Amino acid sequence: MFNIPYVSMPEHFTRLLVSNIQNSTLSNTNLEMYLSENKELHTLIRKIFRDIDPDGFLGKILSISGWTGIRNRLAAVYIEYAMNGKFPDTANLTLVNDIVNIENKLRHFTPSGFSRAFLLGFYAKMTLVQIKKSTDGKNPLIINDEHFEFMKWSKTKSIRIDWLFLQLIQYNHFLGTERLKSLLSNGAKYETLFALLSAQEQKLMIDNCMVYGASINDTDIFLTDVTSLS
Repeated sequence: MFNIPYVSMPEHFTRLLVSNIQNSTLSNTNLEMYLSENKELHTLIRKIFRDIDPDGFLGKILSISGWTGIRNRLAAVYIEYAMNGKFPDTANLTLVNDIVNIENKLRHFTPSGFSRAFLLGFYAKMTLVQIKKSTDGKNPLIINDEHFEFMKWSKTKSIRIDWLFLQLIQYNHFLGTERLKSLLSNGAKYETLFALLSAQEQKLMIDNCMVYGASINDTDIFLTDVTSLS
């Protein structure tokens, strides 16, 4: 059974992870405005970036740490909050090492500027934390090295790399690694793969996608026709 859990994740943070944040003056200005307008994010950043600027000046923090530095520290403190029920004074970046590793392995398959690969890893880490506290029979999202092998058959870069990879992980679970490799190497489309699943497996896959979408606060995938988008 492959039944991932709903995880309550910080919406104002996940909005950033699905956005296109390029390394530019305009992006930095827009990001600074967004962070300053979101009280929880602003307060957390002032707290965990005291080593950069004791006064919590966002412009200076952003200039020195960049979006990636801010993102990684915020993810680390949210994970620790999920583990212990309180926000730490400093960010334990070892908590996001595995997430950054996932992002790095998927970097060549998604356009620069997006943190969706990081988002999927963040969600996976949060499921591990939640499962340890729950007895509801759900399964954590485990991302193995073998899953990255499937990406070698990808022909285009995908903005929604998290959705693509989540589907591949599920197909691997239902169809098996060798069978999925064979199907992908022969150019099987996603409609073909889905049709190979039993009715119960199809329902479970749809349920998992709905759970993930709800967890990351991503409703576009359900409300918008994205068939023509990468």
